[in-house]
Amino acid sequence: MCGADNTSERLQMIQHLVTKTLIRVACGVFAVTGLMTVPGIAKPLAWGVDGPIGINTDLNTVFQVLQSRGVTQYRVNADLADDTDPYEVQMYQDTVALAKLYGISLRPILFTPFAFGDRTDRGKYPAGDGDALYQQGYNRTYNFVRNFKRDINDWEMGNEINLLATDSSGSRLFGKGWTASEFDMPTMNDWAALLRGMSDAINRINAENHLHLRRTLNTTSTMFGFLDFMASKGVGFDIISYHYYEHLGTDPHNYWGGVRPNFDLFKQLATYHRSVVFNEVNCAEIYDSGYENQAGQPVTETGFSSLNATLSYLKNQEDARIESVSIYELLDEPAKAAPENRFGLMYDISTPKVPLYLVSHFAGGALSPEESQELAKRGFLGGIADTSARIE
Repeated sequence: MCGADNTSERLQMIQHLVTKTLIRVACGVFAVTGLMTVPGIAKPLAWGVDGPIGINTDLNTVFQVLQSRGVTQYRVNADLADDTDPYEVQMYQDTVALAKLYGISLRPILFTPFAFGDRTDRGKYPAGDGDALYQQGYNRTYNFVRNFKRDINDWEMGNEINLLATDSSGSRLFGKGWTASEFDMPTMNDWAALLRGMSDAINRINAENHLHLRRTLNTTSTMFGFLDFMASKGVGFDIISYHYYEHLGTDPHNYWGGVRPNFDLFKQLATYHRSVVFNEVNCAEIYDSGYENQAGQPVTETGFSSLNATLSYLKNQEDARIESVSIYELLDEPAKAAPENRFGLMYDISTPKVPLYLVSHFAGGALSPEESQELAKRGFLGGIADTSARIE
């Protein structure tokens, strides 16, 4: 429990940060980067990143970097702890307050105990059946989300659940999964019960408070049947999240259909008549064993070109109602094994990579003359005459 002294200290910290932020904005210079805000590509989309959260993350510095780069969304996990445990709620309350200072919106991904194999929620629902999973999803979601009903509008219900579905041979449904019937299996029915509880809980919060909090459901590859299956089981969702990692030369307007002919990804997403977020995006070259994670090296440079092409496709398409694009992820994670250790836009919070310059360009954020030159020599400026401004 936090006492009055801690509350006072947090308020003083927030007030201090507000003052510093206003000074930075008034000057047009962001101290953490030494860059000046300059015009880049016009931004009909919101731009975001996936990033860390928690006591070991310097979110003040993270949000300074994001603000200077034109990034306005931060996608993070929300691992729902015991309802009586104040840590997760308190951490999010502090994070929301800090993010607001920098004009950044949080995009939480809700994880309940079932995501980690716990069907009974530590014995709260001992039957562990479909009704127990529904109660777990409902109660965990309601008790957490209601704390932030005025602060966070969009809530993602799990992540890449579609990848848990398998065919009769035990293989994932890459190139398949087009139909709802392919997901009619015990595992997916369990998840449907839990997700229905989560979506119903957010509906209740909306009804009680005359709000329109939005529920996000994710799929990947050709597995659009996952969305249809969940809808048929009563899972409500307002936004479709799609994850996109592809090699250079992939054309989403002529996308691999697996067991079906190639198709236009954006036209397919448009058939759902819902808003869409691409909230995990990066190049697939990172998965290649020869990826060097170093500018100037051949596979890495191909990855840069691939990401540039992807962001251009997402920006220029006219079919799907894409609201935002988020890059996975902000920072490298050197403690992980390859390839999961090298997806970052930055090696660490002080050391950017070329893809950070690229995202900043698309988001209309800050670029130094040197960073602008790095993009120009690779042909990434897209005809924009000059996106840099020298600081006198």
